[in-house]
Amino acid sequence: MAEELEARGAEIVELFKELRSPAGEAVYPIHARRGGREMFIEVETGVWDEQVRRGVLERAAVLRRSEYAAAELRILSAHPVPSDVRFLTGGSPGALLQLDLVGGDPGRPEEFAELFRQAAGRRWGVDLDYSPESLPLTEELVRAALDGGEGDPAPALEPLVNGLGCFLGEVIRRSAPVAGSWTQDPEERKPLVECGDYLLDTVGKARAFLEEGPEDSISFYARYALERIRDQA
Repeated sequence: MAEELEARGAEIVELFKELRSPAGEAVYPIHARRGGREMFIEVETGVWDEQVRRGVLERAAVLRRSEYAAAELRILSAHPVPSDVRFLTGGSPGALLQLDLVGGDPGRPEEFAELFRQAAGRRWGVDLDYSPESLPLTEELVRAALDGGEGDPAPALEPLVNGLGCFLGEVIRRSAPVAGSWTQDPEERKPLVECGDYLLDTVGKARAFLEEGPEDSISFYARYALERIRDQA
């Protein structure tokens, strides 16, 4: 593979390049350079099961938070690369944001909310403080990241749906006048916020916002939900 890249004009910098970043450690089979731009090559020979997908995305997260964050990442595979993996290993603002959320666990919504907040801080330089007043800015920044400024909007994949939904739920839980807690829908196995007599599907609301846009505003939803909870209290 390295010889083929050299024949096409690439300079092989290092084989089995070890990378370290705040996202962890990873080894890339080929580190190359072409036209002055750094390039990392991932090689996959097996089928794209969940373990392979997660491994590739975890290594991509290490790369994107390393000194080579702007490098081109190519995947050479014996099987077609899944469209979501191809997107998330790209370098668009929407891909970078969602890549930061790949390791989140909806079964631990408070931790996932914090993962989203930290990703926002890295990507946008803002501190989303879990207040309802931070939600309009969150909406604006998420939509801008997905729009990307050119071409078709980026897809909103499950990591973003769950991360934004957990952040929205944590905003409501922390702001409610009565003690709120996280629970789980036993059928759909997704997190729900319980405040008094209200059971809120904030992940579902985040999905609606990402699919429909401002007409399904998460900030309006939070205000409305908190008003109903206050009336009950």
